[in-house]
Amino acid sequence: MRYVLWSLGAMVSYSSVFLLVKLAQRELPAFTVMTIAVPVLLVTTTLVTILTGEWEPTSVTGIHTLYAVAAGLGLAGAVVGYFRALATGPVSVVVPIYGLFIVGGATLGIVVLNEPLTARKGLGIGFAVLSIVLIAT
Repeated sequence: MRYVLWSLGAMVSYSSVFLLVKLAQRELPAFTVMTIAVPVLLVTTTLVTILTGEWEPTSVTGIHTLYAVAAGLGLAGAVVGYFRALATGPVSVVVPIYGLFIVGGATLGIVVLNEPLTARKGLGIGFAVLSIVLIAT
């Protein structure tokens, strides 16, 4: 259940990002804010990787490394789009639409990773989409 604590911590932390990016963009261009924020992310994740003993440079080869690179490209696309959307639109609309990544991620887990689709999960996905429509419109 340790993953629940990590998830809750991540949710609390990520919830503040939307507001802080929008506040920074009052004076700075979107990509300037991103150019400042991303190195902070890089330094932080590097330190966490080293401090937890998870850096294994000899294992950084093969198909899983390609998956990690592809994940980085996906993350880059998400962050670029998110920062641009926040620069041009209201937080109350951008954040819920961006939050649909939860539905996309859950769906990919079911389709690609063969995770079980239960009635409860299906209903949750449906309600998530409905909630985004209600919040963003």
